[in-house]
Amino acid sequence: MKKIILGITIITATIINIPACAAQENLENNVNTEVISDEFVQVDFENLPAEIQETLVKEFAGYDFKAIYQHVDTKLLKVIVVKDEEEKTFVLNEEGNFVELVEE
Repeated sequence: MKKIILGITIITATIINIPACAAQENLENNVNTEVISDEFVQVDFENLPAEIQETLVKEFAGYDFKAIYQHVDTKLLKVIVVKDEEEKTFVLNEEGNFVELVEE
């Protein structure tokens, strides 16, 4: 009887943990694919829609824009800014938030 209960517990724990592990692996794959894609083309600030220009000015107040890139397919932005001679790169994620891209 103890072996049956132990077996059921192990099977249940395995079934519960498999979807959590699979979701975590998928999330990592999506993030890496988005960040390392080389399909970004440089765009001029003036050529961006007014709404995006306003968002960039608010989001990066105090920074100087060095370059702005837009993804060919997804239209997500990669923004390179400079402040106090320190250059930082930010990428727009799918939720619409800018996330700092730390290059190794």
